[in-house]
Amino acid sequence: MRWVSLGPVSVPTSWAAMVLAFLITGAFLFITKKKAALNWYENAIFIFIVTWKLSVIIFHPKMAIANPMTILYFNGGVKGYGIGLAGALLYTTFSKKGAIIRYSELALSWILAVSTYELVYGVFKEIGALVVAIQLIINLALLTLLIIKAPNRLWMLQIITLFTCVQGIFYTLKANLLSLPMATYLIFVIFFYFWSRNRGGQS
Repeated sequence: MRWVSLGPVSVPTSWAAMVLAFLITGAFLFITKKKAALNWYENAIFIFIVTWKLSVIIFHPKMAIANPMTILYFNGGVKGYGIGLAGALLYTTFSKKGAIIRYSELALSWILAVSTYELVYGVFKEIGALVVAIQLIINLALLTLLIIKAPNRLWMLQIITLFTCVQGIFYTLKANLLSLPMATYLIFVIFFYFWSRNRGGQS
């Protein structure tokens, strides 16, 4: 696992990329004055991070009780990540703020966050500049297409599916297809599919 220094703190590259993706996506929602989407996004990210971090108490109770400060530096691993992700998706599905979020805003936030994560992670990991650049260009093209087709849910779902397939191709080229990020992307495709079929509301 590679680490990167953010000021006085050293964190895994995946964490740093994730945090920057969250911040940039949140800033975009703020700048574009998508207030409802920003409120939902802040709460969903908060639930995900807190649940993931505190899950260390569930999976490593002895360590957490013996030294509570470990909660700041450790998490529940892949299982804790899954619980945190489930918490954020359940919040989105059943909360009042999740109920009023537009499908297009949800899709836009997701693709922007993933595109940012892949860019930052590629830079931190020093993956080939050409690969990072091609992936970024394709991701931005699909993001633009999503914005153009935003009123149509079917189109948006197809773009999200295509976007996920593109990430799968690049992860295959990186020999990392069976990875946590790809598992997350597949979960979100399924989530968007059922959201599209079962939820009413605005596009």
